[in-house]
Order: sequence, then C-alpha cells, then structure tokens
Amino acid sequence: MGVDAQMDQVIRDRCRLAIELIKRSQSFEKDPRNRGGWRYGPDSRDSDLSVSVWQVMALRSARNAGMDVPKEMIDNAVDYIKRCYQSKRDPDGKPQNLKSACGYEPSRAPEYAMASAGLLSLQVCGAYESLEAKGSADWLKEKKIEYGGEWFFYGTYYFAQGMFQRGGEYSTYARKLVEELLLPKQGPDGSWQGQSGQERGAGKVYATSLGVLSLAVKFHFLPIYQR
Repeated sequence: MGVDAQMDQVIRDRCRLAIELIKRSQSFEKDPRNRGGWRYGPDSRDSDLSVSVWQVMALRSARNAGMDVPKEMIDNAVDYIKRCYQSKRDPDGKPQNLKSACGYEPSRAPEYAMASAGLLSLQVCGAYESLEAKGSADWLKEKKIEYGGEWFFYGTYYFAQGMFQRGGEYSTYARKLVEELLLPKQGPDGSWQGQSGQERGAGKVYATSLGVLSLAVKFHFLPIYQR
C-alpha cells in the first residue's frame, strides 16, 4: 500500500524476495520430523511451530495480495503443523486423540500458546475442517486459561483469532473469556503489562498491542483472518 505506483512496485519486488527467502529456508535439507517448517535462521536444519506460524501468515498475506505462493509450500507447512499435533496416528495417518493440540515441536506436549498458534496456522492455510483444527479447538475450550500464565499475551492473540475462525460456540466462548481476562487488568493509561517469564520484561507496547488485537477480533480489521 504505497503512496504511488512506483512505491507499490518497490514493495512488491521486496515481497517477492522475502517469499523466495522463506521458500529457500523451508526447502533447506532437514530430517523428516522437521521438514516443512522453519526456525530462526534461513539455513536452520530444524523447525519449531512459533517461527513456522509467522512464515505461514506471511505467505497467506502474500497470496491475498495476489502474489505467487507455490501450493507445495503451504501443503508442506500443513504437514509440519500436523506433526506438532500430539496424538498417536492410525494406519491412515489420522490422529486418534480428537481432543489434543500442538506443541512447540513434534513430540512436545501441547500448551496454551502453541495450541492456539497451531489452530490459527492450520486455518490460515485453509485446513479449517481438519481433525487437528477441530481437536485443537476442543482442547482449548477445556483448557484453564489464566491472566499472567506463560506467554499469556502471545497465546491469547492466537487464541482469539483461531477460535473466532472456528466460529459458533467457540467464537462466542473465546470472545467472552478474552474480555473477562483482559478488561479488568487494563491500566489507567489504557495499557497492559506482561506478568511472567519473558513477557514481564517485554514492555507495555508489546502487551498492549497483543491485548488490543485480541479484543478487536470481532471487528475483523485484519484481512488475513477473513475466511
């Protein structure tokens, strides 16, 4: 969204370079467990869900803007995200635990932030009705979520968006819960502050930005989350 056609072209050219970097990073030689995901460096041989979800959202944004994103990249990312979903699989590869969620990496136990990130990233990739997306939403609906928990603001951003995409009772439940958790903790100046772990030292801008985005889901300001 540049000020003129020339700036638009510059932005588009830079975005193409970014997509190519993301593509090269995903295709870097990795073992089957990590294939399809991303880590912190473009030449990383391992992957994790927290980095992968941001690459997925970048690719979805690029596709929404009319840029070329190979389907294979999205399919490989979905495969990685599904491997992060904690469940034994039947002979056809379907998860047997239909009320579980994603962990930070394959074989890691699910927890709030990554369960929420997994749910949203699957939906951003178009896997709205996958068994893993459904199971993640059910797991999150029964998860006790407390203000000040580990990676609370980071997780709540994903949680609010992901449950809204799920729709129906999930969207209603999440909206009410997020408001109940956040609104009483808002400071007199309108800000929020992280309470635990690394979020405690991240500052008010970080916590407030994620808090506002979590509360504003119902207004659908962000085009990337439109189905």
